[in-house]
Amino acid sequence: MTIEELQKWVNDDWKKNSKLKPDLQAQLLFAIEEFGEVAEAIRKKTMSGDYKQDDDKLGSEFADFLVTLVTLANTFDINLTKEMEGFQTKLAARRA
Repeated sequence: MTIEELQKWVNDDWKKNSKLKPDLQAQLLFAIEEFGEVAEAIRKKTMSGDYKQDDDKLGSEFADFLVTLVTLANTFDINLTKEMEGFQTKLAARRA
C-alpha cells in the first residue's frame, strides 16, 4: 500500500465506519497514547530476557500509530506523498 492509498483508506474508513470523527484535541491525545503504546511494546520486547516477546504486538502498535498520524494529516489536508518527496529532496541537498 502506498502512502496515498493509506491516506485514502483511512479517510474512507472514517467516513464509512465512524459516526463522529474526534476533534483535533482528541486526535492529538490519541497520537500521544498510541506513541506510548509503541514505546511500551518496544520496552517489553527489548528489556525482557526473551526478545521474541510481543513480536505481533509491536507491529500492531506501529500500525495503530501510523493510522493515527495519517488521520491527523488528513485533518489538515496534508498530502503525505508530496511532503515526503519534498523531504527527500531537502535531505539529498543537505548531503550534496
